[in-house]
Amino acid sequence: MSSITASPRYLPPAARASPRRGLSFRHRLPAAAVHKAAPGEVLLTDAARTGDDRFRVAARWDRHRFLHHGGTGLPTDPLLVVETVRQALIHLSHRFHGVPQGHPFVLDTLDLRLTRAGSTHRPAGPQHAVLDAVCTRTTTTPHRTGLALDAVVSVDGVTAGRAGIHWEVRDPEFYALVRDRARRKAAAPSGPPAGESRRLAPREAGYADGRHVLLARTPGSAPGAFLLDPDPGHPVLFDHPSDHVPGMVLLEAFRQAARAIGAPPDPTRVRAAFTAFGEPDAPVRVAARPGPEPGTTEVAAVQSGATLASALLGYAPLDDVTARGDAP
Repeated sequence: MSSITASPRYLPPAARASPRRGLSFRHRLPAAAVHKAAPGEVLLTDAARTGDDRFRVAARWDRHRFLHHGGTGLPTDPLLVVETVRQALIHLSHRFHGVPQGHPFVLDTLDLRLTRAGSTHRPAGPQHAVLDAVCTRTTTTPHRTGLALDAVVSVDGVTAGRAGIHWEVRDPEFYALVRDRARRKAAAPSGPPAGESRRLAPREAGYADGRHVLLARTPGSAPGAFLLDPDPGHPVLFDHPSDHVPGMVLLEAFRQAARAIGAPPDPTRVRAAFTAFGEPDAPVRVAARPGPEPGTTEVAAVQSGATLASALLGYAPLDDVTARGDAP
């Protein structure tokens, strides 16, 4: 599981139906509106309701971003799409679904499908992304609310893919109770002895810069066995303090693990489930292996015998993801 703790500083404007209003890409939303600390890490610029549970969300992608590296053969970085959707679900929950600030968000499942349509050219300036989304409540109990978002993603007017995501919003006291129980059940920190593990070379993880590498190997480990070894000072993946291992860190580690065993740089399909909180002070082991079908890779993150998250990454070209007739 992965949660995103809300900030009490931002009070969203009242929700108003705006089916005809054009979206603006000029100014980014306040950082607290998407649970970020640094204004530069905010991707969203606008959002409008277009119907019952239907919304359009605008985002601006700058060329220099960590999650916007080029040379992958895809029109855009899949994890940049995921981060955009993650920020959208937070903003829509607060602004249009009445979720109070200060309530933690817990990710449950993710299903991302990208198309290879569009140019792989990276423009010098920012790109404009639009989510045409349906965002609905799925469950409501005294301590938690379930929500789901299904969005078609367009970049500079060209359909880039589709993302579906489920999450829970929890009462702060209930969340604190759950986290306290999880911490007490977790094994005592026992990281590998100093010098025993070695970080992957940047090229193994798919980067030119070693600052982005999240994985290490231990002597004699299997080819697809790694230790999570992130830099807690990374300005993007650790934008703000967290009481657990962030979900975006695990997803980026999965991409790097797949790359290290010979998969292509970026998946066109990501199906992930987040099942437990990862404690930041205990070792996390990441395993990658070829998937059950050609062109797929299975990855998982395990801590103290419990699976934190697992995913199936696919690399086959996809047809138009909106052609089935069930687009939002």
